[in-house]
Amino acid sequence: MDTHLMFSVLRKAGFSETHSEAITSVMREAGSSCEFATKNDLQDIRYEMKCLEHRLTNKVGAIVIGTATVMMFVDKYLLFLEK
Repeated sequence: MDTHLMFSVLRKAGFSETHSEAITSVMREAGSSCEFATKNDLQDIRYEMKCLEHRLTNKVGAIVIGTATVMMFVDKYLLFLEK
């Protein structure tokens, strides 16, 4: 944030030097305490979400295969017990 430019614009707009300094100081403090996401931050988050999506897909697939295997085993075991 260009505080010198902000100060100059406020002075040209008719603010007193004291008011311009106060407004510039408040804006500087507000700007330094805020964290904004950058495009790189958003790209990182998208990448992490894609990775999580793949991991979840793999886990769900493993659960489906495991469940199908158990069901096949139980089905064959029950048929064996019926004989």
